[in-house]
Amino acid sequence: MDNRFINVFLLGLAFMVLFTAFQATGMISQSVLEGVKNETVNGTSFHGSGYISMAILYSFFALTNVFAPAIVSILGPPVSMFFGGSTYFLYVLSFIYPMTWSYYVVSILIGIGAAVLWTAQGVYLANNSDDLTISRNSGIFWALFQVSLLAGNIYVFIALKAQIIDRATRIPLFVVFSIVSAVGLVIFIFIIWRSYVEKHRDTLSRIVEEKKSTLTDVVHTLKVAGRLLKTRNMLLLLVPFAYSGLSNTLFQGVFATCIGHYVKYGDTRKRLIGLHGILIGCGEILGGGLFGFITKPKTSSQRALMVLVGFILQMFYYYSVFVNFPFDAASKETTTKPYFDFSSTTSQIITFTGSFVVGLGDSSLNTQLMNVLATRYKQTTASAFAIFKLVQSLMAAIAFFYAGSLEIQWQTLIVVIFLFFGTLAFFAVLFDETDDALTTPLLTNIIQEDEVDENVGHQTHPSSIA
Repeated sequence: MDNRFINVFLLGLAFMVLFTAFQATGMISQSVLEGVKNETVNGTSFHGSGYISMAILYSFFALTNVFAPAIVSILGPPVSMFFGGSTYFLYVLSFIYPMTWSYYVVSILIGIGAAVLWTAQGVYLANNSDDLTISRNSGIFWALFQVSLLAGNIYVFIALKAQIIDRATRIPLFVVFSIVSAVGLVIFIFIIWRSYVEKHRDTLSRIVEEKKSTLTDVVHTLKVAGRLLKTRNMLLLLVPFAYSGLSNTLFQGVFATCIGHYVKYGDTRKRLIGLHGILIGCGEILGGGLFGFITKPKTSSQRALMVLVGFILQMFYYYSVFVNFPFDAASKETTTKPYFDFSSTTSQIITFTGSFVVGLGDSSLNTQLMNVLATRYKQTTASAFAIFKLVQSLMAAIAFFYAGSLEIQWQTLIVVIFLFFGTLAFFAVLFDETDDALTTPLLTNIIQEDEVDENVGHQTHPSSIA
């Protein structure tokens, strides 16, 4: 069997196992910490917030993205992934005996680790692919990664049986999740070992020459990104980029907490957060296959249709949340009546139908967004994706900062506004081919400028020393 295919499979397996613990933890974190606040840890009260923790995480994720390529260059992709994965392990581990200071410190560490982990993942996947296998390998990784949404949330659904997540429930739950995270790290260690063997014994069918990212490369990427931000289409894409960050915060974090807060759903409502995650995962997996592999939209009209489908599905979900949940459900346990006071059974049917629908709609929009970035910005892919990750992370951080203080109808309204204008902006980009002609000369101009700067630097270097 092809060694590079094995490497890609191990990569997907490591992420699947690691994120089985992390994604489920992220969904229930706010509910877990509300239970912790009723306890005493080492003689001091716990004052941490899952919302604030995620805001810190995404803030440092955004900042570290700028320097992550250089870190990956120094450590190498396999070691970088182990380093990044270790911060996920520490984050999950911190829920066993949480302390306010350590919880927020780990939130900073995982923000840094996440940027390194995902940058290394992209490099490692590229190093083990070529033009003929990149689509297949990306699909394999995506499929394995999305399974993590199912596995972790199935365990949450089974394990959480009380209306409050107390110490007796929390400790076994996160001991299991910590063990699962540790297994993910073991797989990363195995990847490091395989990389060492391949490097010294040339077991690959061909030697993959890794391009080392230096500080100069980072500066170059930022220069290109700055130029891209002056183009019409990239400015338009900032709106769907922002929506991506806001929406993931809402349906994976805030709305999951709302389910656990809605007293109407009964004493076992915390476990329903797991069901919410399972159905989002099913929607994401089905949507990834349907909108990415089966339909394979190639023209602008076909892609616009997929975006429109995603828009309709997500609008349906946000409307269902608006009429089905009490407005104060994001911040506290509530018995307040929602806009439409359905029976508990009817309300749950609407809620969990929406969970599947939003996963389906999210995958529809994201597959087309990735498609546009990969095809429209072939010569400047690194810079285009850097802008995407920066805007997405910053907006996610902002959304988590206000998540606990803003009522759900206003949070939903903000996201719907970005969805509406983001979709219009996406259509404008899809049917405008003018920026395609700008990409190549833009890159060429910056390369020429870099060469001039380098020559000037050599000429003036002695004077600066003097």
